[in-house]
Amino acid sequence: MTGNETEVGEPAVDPSRADLRRRFLSSRTLASFAVAGALLALTWILADLRLEDIVSRIQSADPWLIVVAYVVFALTFPIRTLRWRILLTNAQHREDVTPSYGMRDLAQILYISWFVNGVVPFKLGDIYRAYMARANYGTSLTRTLGTIFSERVFDVGALIVMVMASAAWIARSPETSEDVGRILAVAALALAALALGVLFLLVFGTPIFARLPQSAAAIYERFHSGVFDSWTWRTGPFLWLASFAIWSIEMLRLAIVMRALGLELNPAEIVFVGTAASLLLAVPTPGGLGAVEGGLLGLMRLIGVGGGVAGAVAIVDRVITYWSVILTGGLLFVFTRLKRR
Repeated sequence: MTGNETEVGEPAVDPSRADLRRRFLSSRTLASFAVAGALLALTWILADLRLEDIVSRIQSADPWLIVVAYVVFALTFPIRTLRWRILLTNAQHREDVTPSYGMRDLAQILYISWFVNGVVPFKLGDIYRAYMARANYGTSLTRTLGTIFSERVFDVGALIVMVMASAAWIARSPETSEDVGRILAVAALALAALALGVLFLLVFGTPIFARLPQSAAAIYERFHSGVFDSWTWRTGPFLWLASFAIWSIEMLRLAIVMRALGLELNPAEIVFVGTAASLLLAVPTPGGLGAVEGGLLGLMRLIGVGGGVAGAVAIVDRVITYWSVILTGGLLFVFTRLKRR
């Protein structure tokens, strides 16, 4: 089986530039950007932001620290690529091919998927990533999607644990708002729901989908394989370590951005703000646009940060984590020599 063939039962996807352009200009995508714009406007009003305060903060920022923050952000991608490579390698014994996953090619595919997630809604970049992996390595589309789902489980699990730990630390202060305690409770429920959801798929997923038509059951079987064959008891600890390392580096980036803008918070507050806001990347706007900015602003205001500096931090941080990916990922998307179909 080659990367150009269609596996029986696999959903058809067109990953061409023309198709991406159509999706970007579709009414659904334009509506998602409108929702993102509405979220940003609502956040601006609720946070009572003043443009002159934000501009003044940004103008007084330390530009070298912002550059350092971008470099720190970039350091997460080699770790993300290595983690995905391990997941793919663990699952490849179920493939009809034995691909040799190169770090450079996987890094390009992963980064392009981030770009696609930033310009179209509903995390379609994840499907794009799976399709490019199939086109270049001949692997199953749905099994690769399973490895990406597994990757998301590691990310969300690490984030929720970090939110809970930082919220519990902050809640020890008598001056802490009751909202922090509520967020801690919601995070605990979310972690329990995530664990139960994964356990349900492990125990009941295959028997349930086995009752469906053969083609649907075959698709789920490959997805199930991608999710649960992609980690082992031997590699599991490293995958968790890599996930916590990724998000710790992300929190370091946020801390550097705050320092560049003259904001001093303790580590627990930085982790609380950064991890809780990062969970909003799941909102189905392109790249979490509108939701993540609103989350950053709301959480910083919750712990007593002024509107001007909070707005400046949200803008500069999202320039690094969202708009830079749109620019550099777009260039990579145009000039990459990797196969798309």
